[in-house]
Amino acid sequence: MTLLSRSLLVAALFVAAFGVRAHLESPQPVTTARPLSTFPRTIDGWRAEDAPLPNDVLKIAAVDDYVNRFYRSEAGELSLYVGYYRSQREGESLHSPMNCLPGVGWAPMRTDVIALDAGSRTETINRLMVEKGIDRLLVLYWYQTAHRVTASEYARKLNLITDALRMGRTDVALVRVIAPIDPTDRDGEGHALALTRPFAARILPEVQRQLFD
Repeated sequence: MTLLSRSLLVAALFVAAFGVRAHLESPQPVTTARPLSTFPRTIDGWRAEDAPLPNDVLKIAAVDDYVNRFYRSEAGELSLYVGYYRSQREGESLHSPMNCLPGVGWAPMRTDVIALDAGSRTETINRLMVEKGIDRLLVLYWYQTAHRVTASEYARKLNLITDALRMGRTDVALVRVIAPIDPTDRDGEGHALALTRPFAARILPEVQRQLFD
């Protein structure tokens, strides 16, 4: 490669980097999201009760919109949190459950990924088990944008650059479903997963319709 070719390549890389930075610092406004307060309150026999977050928690989360609810049915009780960010600027980060749950005393015991069959699509999401004293929780969570569902925090950050360049939008939702694990049940984790997994499969397309369609 000649000196001139190397110089042109370096110049092109600088231009590309400047373009990425401009997209991340000034993302186009998103108009497809509907207020999460209108998120369905009844889902396949599950009925919702709102649980508003305290102002200090909202300040830390820095969400543009959110819904936090308990859903109850004859099968049990689940909690749902959806935090929506209209744009992600360079240097900002979502508050992953791997960070916020330990911050309030819940210690991670195990984390992995599982497949989620959500209608016509199969996605990979995170499964996390946490404990505090004798209490344990099963947590399913993922990151959702207009075109993809992501379990990996690193993949989400890489996709942020791609979405900013290709579509001019960087909005994202953090979706989290939690169920308590019965300490007296020998298969408590399995039963908690049997509740959360089908519920999450119904939630995922609802989030898509609510925020990204």
